[in-house]
Amino acid sequence: MTEENIMPPEVLNCGISLKLSLNEWKVLYYAPTSNTLSKISEQAKLPYSTVIDIIRRLQESKISMHFVPNLGLMGLKYVFLLFPGPPFREYPLYTLRIYRLIGKQIFPGITGLYTGVLGLVPESQVSNYVKSFGMQPEFQIVGEEYKHWTPNGKLTRYDTALGVVVPDIENIDDAILTSMSPIIRQERKWIDWIDLLIVYFKMKYAYTKLSEVHSSIRRVFGIDPPSRQLMSYHYRSHVAPLWTYNSVSYELPKTSVPEKIYIFKGPHSKVITRTLVEVPFFLEGLYSEDTGLVVGQPPSYVEPIFYTVLSKVNVEMPIGILLVEKSWNFEWLTQDAVKYYKENSEHPDPSFQRIKFEEK
Repeated sequence: MTEENIMPPEVLNCGISLKLSLNEWKVLYYAPTSNTLSKISEQAKLPYSTVIDIIRRLQESKISMHFVPNLGLMGLKYVFLLFPGPPFREYPLYTLRIYRLIGKQIFPGITGLYTGVLGLVPESQVSNYVKSFGMQPEFQIVGEEYKHWTPNGKLTRYDTALGVVVPDIENIDDAILTSMSPIIRQERKWIDWIDLLIVYFKMKYAYTKLSEVHSSIRRVFGIDPPSRQLMSYHYRSHVAPLWTYNSVSYELPKTSVPEKIYIFKGPHSKVITRTLVEVPFFLEGLYSEDTGLVVGQPPSYVEPIFYTVLSKVNVEMPIGILLVEKSWNFEWLTQDAVKYYKENSEHPDPSFQRIKFEEK
């Protein structure tokens, strides 16, 4: 890394950096490519017991790892909708997250307060999901791909002297070039209710044991779980082939570093979205061929990298950058939806169940 890319120690140690020990970094670095804790142990060259202890410590610090399935094979799509005004009082099934956002006024006389909605929606129900809101969104993305930041990203490195994760813009042109690759679409495979529930719990924590999934099915969804032998077969034969990588999630103190949403439009939207999520603190990105969105929490010392990438990629930002005032998470699967899928072998309409919401 060149001298001008090195962040001053006083900036990185100001409490708004991702500070890790070397062994913690090793565990996180290999987590995206390891579908078992044993694989992390093998790749990081650390004892298995040490990996377990580090994972527990990271979880206590609210750093977690999540199974990322191939959504195309599952017939699922992430959908982001942006509406003017404050959050609604209810939302359709499959809603995953609600954002209360502040940004620039799009039209004169209309406030710059927005509601962002993120859903994980069956592909066959995307149109119905959008229609269920009863009004046209100002902006929408039906994502072809959803990408998370990972510690092994092209524009990420670990500073061993300071013990912090830092951006590395040395490879920025290579990252942009790689991000130009076409979106790969795959034909959906049949996913039965057992596969669906294993994926659901693995998405919450990548290394959830099947025994824990088994005990959670009745508690969370109120249905009898399949035998452990059958679950093991489904995992090996159906779920494991759906795995693409494990994401790593974390957040900085929001009072010091507010969360932001960056919205892009134009044929290079996928390029800038893919590139930014290679940088630490740009946490996740959703994109199609001509629209893109990045959710990030970049400290001031990382912001210049956003503008460096923006200067190299020709995109529009019709709504600019939106500040996240507050956000709320929801479960995209419910007891009733799972029972419906189990009995009918298809996902219910989004209006099948409405989620009541009250700002608190």
